[in-house]
Amino acid sequence: MAVDTDLHAQVSTLLAREAIYLDEKDWDAWLGLFAPDVEYFVPAWLSEDVLTTDPRTQLCLMHMDSRLGLEERVFRIRSRDSFASLPLDRTAHQTTNIFVAGQSGDEIEVKASWLVHCVGPRGEATRGGRYDYTLRRTDEGLKIARKRIVMIDEKIEGTVDVYHI
Repeated sequence: MAVDTDLHAQVSTLLAREAIYLDEKDWDAWLGLFAPDVEYFVPAWLSEDVLTTDPRTQLCLMHMDSRLGLEERVFRIRSRDSFASLPLDRTAHQTTNIFVAGQSGDEIEVKASWLVHCVGPRGEATRGGRYDYTLRRTDEGLKIARKRIVMIDEKIEGTVDVYHI
């Protein structure tokens, strides 16, 4: 597959904006990156090399099946009604190895690697993994239609919220 440098630049910019919005806790801008019907999914590990695939019937770390679910999560963070967010950790997201894996119609499949360094009153943590995105072309530009976050951690110490991953 030939590399479309303009598309790769658009995708890279979107992923960089997402990382910066999370680090700056710019919740409205972050939510604006997602399609209304977004699926946000953080699977759990079933075994050494097998992840859960169905959040409705299998254990997962996080699952929201619309932007409304993300908006509710942000409401809990803002209202300080979330133990994982008291107080908010400072974060530094790094998204790398961005790869456009395929396209079909208005949808673009993207894979990337990530690291997030978190610092807060409960200590420091660096987490990492892979992102699998489905991006959708809209009149407003690219939107995130699906985001699957694979955490390579087998044992999670501390709290995990949307801005930690």
